[in-house]
Amino acid sequence: MKITENHLAEATSFFSSSQGILQIGEQTYSEPICWQDGKISIVPQATIGELNEQIFISAIEAAENHPEVIIIGTGAKQQFMHPKIAAALSTYGVGLECMNTASACRTLVLLQGEGRSTWAWLWP
Repeated sequence: MKITENHLAEATSFFSSSQGILQIGEQTYSEPICWQDGKISIVPQATIGELNEQIFISAIEAAENHPEVIIIGTGAKQQFMHPKIAAALSTYGVGLECMNTASACRTLVLLQGEGRSTWAWLWP
């Protein structure tokens, strides 16, 4: 087996704290964010329950590169999205995973290190 070292850009250095703060590189966020292809935007939805399949589909259709998987970081406790959202995304060949935000940050960095196209919606 050949082992190679991956060098991630600083922008992909995610850290999550238990005080409700997301830290990405040198930036800190106390509101939900969306990470798409290295770009960060503030999520207008205040809660996980406000997300629906159309939000994700619109983002996928507008993007140049489709993600392989979308990770939802649900804050301190894991919450699940409605199964119809995962079903709608599967028609685009995109997986959906929900986990607490600390796990989502670690998973995002790991998948990006493997060269996989991964987006994330993260709640602090």
